[in-house]
Amino acid sequence: MFIPAATSVTTVMVFKTDFYAVKDTGEVRASVQAVSAIPAGANGNAKGFELTEYMAEASVIDQIDFSNGPVLCKFEAEVRPITNRFGKTTNTQVFTKLIQEQTPRQAHQPQVKTEPAKA
Repeated sequence: MFIPAATSVTTVMVFKTDFYAVKDTGEVRASVQAVSAIPAGANGNAKGFELTEYMAEASVIDQIDFSNGPVLCKFEAEVRPITNRFGKTTNTQVFTKLIQEQTPRQAHQPQVKTEPAKA
């Protein structure tokens, strides 16, 4: 029987990355903070956007360039068991690969139609 891996692709507007080392194990934990749209009906009557934090591999956050401000990033993610600082283990989405990044201005540039030159 083939059981597929629980992987996905997620696109978010990243505005902060962070990392720390776990004192007991020396494991490096990295995170990405982003602005995400609130899905309709997901949070009662809430509308708009919310701040969301995702776990990530340290190598992923090293690739994000904030030199032009927040960045629209597309990540490959997989579900992994993660133990938090209180000892509770949960299956958590972890960004494992940066697929694409672009500044918000690049993402919304208008398409300009050009007409062929007349002879």
